[in-house]
Amino acid sequence: MIEALDVVLFLVLIVAAVLALVAKDLLTAVAMLTAYSLFVSLLFAGVSAVDVSLVEAALGAGITGLLLIAAVLATTRHSEPRPDPRRRYVVLPLVGLFLATMLYAATGLPDRGDPEAPAQLGVSQVYLSQSLEDTETPNVVTSLLADYRSQDTLGETLVILTAALSAAMVLVRRPDQDDHAAGHDGHGADADAGDDPGHDDHDAGADADADRTSTEGGEAR
Repeated sequence: MIEALDVVLFLVLIVAAVLALVAKDLLTAVAMLTAYSLFVSLLFAGVSAVDVSLVEAALGAGITGLLLIAAVLATTRHSEPRPDPRRRYVVLPLVGLFLATMLYAATGLPDRGDPEAPAQLGVSQVYLSQSLEDTETPNVVTSLLADYRSQDTLGETLVILTAALSAAMVLVRRPDQDDHAAGHDGHGADADAGDDPGHDDHDAGADADADRTSTEGGEAR
C-alpha cells in the first residue's frame, strides 16, 4: 500500500512540475509549485521523515506559496472590476474559526521541556545517552546534524547553494543584453540626430520662401 502511494505521489509530482513549466500564467505556475511542495511533504511523511515533511508543508507550500502569490498579484495589473467587498464578511469569520480551532488544538500539546512528552520518550533518549560515545562530540545538536543526519545536512546545504546560484543567474545581467540595450539606445539617438538636420533644413527653406515672397510683394508695389 505504501509503495503504491509513493508511486502515485511521484506521478503527481511529475504532472505538477510539467504543468508549472508549461503554464502560460504566472499565478497558475505558482499554484502548481505550491501543490508540488505539498505533495513533496506527503512523500516525506510517507518515508517517516515527519520533521522534514512539516518544514516543507509550512515553508514550501505555506509561507513561500503565499509570498509568491502576493508578489504576482501585486505586480499584475487587472482590468477586471474589484471583487465585492462584502466577501470579507464571509472570509473573516472562516479565518477566525480556523484560528480558534488551531488554538484549541494547541492546548492539548505537552508543556515545553516536559520530560514525559512523547518526543522525549522515543529515540531522543538514545541520542542523549549515546551521542558522546558514538560521535565523540560534546554538543548533542552538532552530533545530530553533522553525524547522525550528515546526509540530510549535506542535502540541505546543496539546496541552499542551488537556490543561491539560481538567484544569481536571474539577477545578473549578461553582457550581450547590455550590448543590445546600448545598441538600441544608440540607434534611437542616431535616429533623433538624423531627424534634427532635416527638420532644420525644412525650417530654413520655409524662411527663405517667406523672404522671397515678401521681396516680390515689395517690388510689385
